[in-house]
Amino acid sequence: MSKNIISIEELNKSFAEKLICKNNSFGIFENEKIGLVGINGCGKSTLLKLLVGIEPADSGKITFRKNIRTGYLPQIPQLDSEKTIYEEIYFSDHPQFDLLRKYYNILKELETEPTPALEKKHHRIIKEIESKDAWKIEIKAKSILDKFGFSDVNQKISTLSGGQKRRIDLARVLMDEPDVLLLDEPTNHLDIDTIEWFQDYLSNYKGTIIFVTHDRYFLDAVSDKIIEMDNGNINFFKGNYSYYLRKKEQQNIDVQRKETRRKTQLKKELKWLQRGARARTSKPKDHLDRVKELIDKSYLSENKELDISFKTKRLGKTILEIRNISKQYDDKILFSNFNHNFQKLERIGIIGLNGCGKTTLLKCIMEEIESDSGSIKVGVNTSFSYFQQYIDEFENNQTVLGYIQEFAHNIRTADGILHSASKMLQRFLFDGKMQQSKLENLSGGEKKRLYLLRSLMFGNNFIILDEPTNDLDIRTLEILEDYLDAFKGCIVVVSHDRYFLDRVTDYLFIFDENRIVKFPGNYSDFLLVKKYRDEEKKKKKNTKFKSKKQKIKKLSNKLSFNEKREIKLIEKEMENIEDQISILNTRIEKEASNLSSADFREITNELEKLKIRMDELESRWLELDEKN
Repeated sequence: MSKNIISIEELNKSFAEKLICKNNSFGIFENEKIGLVGINGCGKSTLLKLLVGIEPADSGKITFRKNIRTGYLPQIPQLDSEKTIYEEIYFSDHPQFDLLRKYYNILKELETEPTPALEKKHHRIIKEIESKDAWKIEIKAKSILDKFGFSDVNQKISTLSGGQKRRIDLARVLMDEPDVLLLDEPTNHLDIDTIEWFQDYLSNYKGTIIFVTHDRYFLDAVSDKIIEMDNGNINFFKGNYSYYLRKKEQQNIDVQRKETRRKTQLKKELKWLQRGARARTSKPKDHLDRVKELIDKSYLSENKELDISFKTKRLGKTILEIRNISKQYDDKILFSNFNHNFQKLERIGIIGLNGCGKTTLLKCIMEEIESDSGSIKVGVNTSFSYFQQYIDEFENNQTVLGYIQEFAHNIRTADGILHSASKMLQRFLFDGKMQQSKLENLSGGEKKRLYLLRSLMFGNNFIILDEPTNDLDIRTLEILEDYLDAFKGCIVVVSHDRYFLDRVTDYLFIFDENRIVKFPGNYSDFLLVKKYRDEEKKKKKNTKFKSKKQKIKKLSNKLSFNEKREIKLIEKEMENIEDQISILNTRIEKEASNLSSADFREITNELEKLKIRMDELESRWLELDEKN
């Protein structure tokens, strides 16, 4: 039976008029993987901060079991810009990293001034590293940094982009191997391939995880429990996200049935009272109380939902024509000679590794930057809505209402009615009090929702979305998806959210090295094709040695009998070694979080031996080639 590692008793927290939690008591157990869900501003990030101790509770108690280590990933990285990647990762207070730092410092000293005393110190630290399994975390650090796209650990934090800092912060948290991981939107700024790797990593993580994410596929795959935050209440669902959705649907059906019964009973009671009124001047008090109770006791939630509805302009014959555009920075080619002629109702998703040029392509389309060559022709009737990944235009002291009124005082909805900015804000779940709040008091998700209104409110007919799902809650995403489904214009979206891509797009632009490949289908369609292609590559790899065998066969006609026999043995051994190397690399990638230090040492030693042997065999093959 799992042990309780965190106890929460009578927890209360609120900000001004916003209730986060009210008299909540619950426990969190070993190895639980808990997904936090709820609308933006409900307090998901605040609950994580309460657990970490960054945010104080108004009242109540949070108790951790003794010797429990926690790791926290905030939405905004708190890194030292003067440090290098190496210093941020290796200078953690983890005892194994402390040993590794000492080891590398001794190595530096040995390079400059080797002494017998230093040699002894070197041997002692190696023994201590081996006894405390510290090599394991060294290999794991390099593996994760490589997976996140960092090969130069001496790079300064100040030179990194916002997305790169976020990935370094995530690597830092994972490297500490805490007993409890608290992750706030961990998939933000990760590309799709990395998200899928990270999803598997967390699924196999030996520890407790509490995380906030908008990625529904990720949430479904990792979580085994859901915490729903709703108007100060914390509700538990023992299952993954799919289970949570089924239970919520069942709850909604039950609520509707109760509401139907309430209305039926109320109708009967009112009818009885109306009948009795003719015969009596007073009604029995119990019936009057019953009617009052039935009137007050509505089972339906008063939660309002986002209402996205804007008047859209009609597209013309020419929408957007991209002709042979190219772009590069320094020596890096992002894309070259790219062409596309947009048709009505096209829904295009853009995918690729971080830094490959996805946002750059959008900025070229929006003429924020110039392409190096080619041209972009925008149709006369084409008007763009551009939802950018990073929002630079917020002024913290500005009010919510003032921010929208800066762009428009009145906004027209799909039904043709003109609404005031205040009315539209209400439809986007910003009530009267929140409209007077300063922007600095909004959560990250609330800012994104406000920016969504700003981006869509002019009813443009070509929507460009750059990572729209970052920081938006799942319900807002569902409503946005519904809106985009019914949208009578063109859509281009850059996203790492696989569910969102599947739901919204039916065509892909895939960044592949320095070119953009077009793919007719959504992300799941692309995955199927990719899987098939990967299998085909594997088959080609297996036939690689067969073709080499034929080449060697021709070569061996001029060699002695023993040399011919040696070549056959070399060929067979090289084929076997390649298979072994592939198996070991796959094992490190997929099972890194479960391998012990002894396992890591054994695998890396074996890989080194195999590579040395492969070099020997290839050298001998070249000797025979030269002889021939």
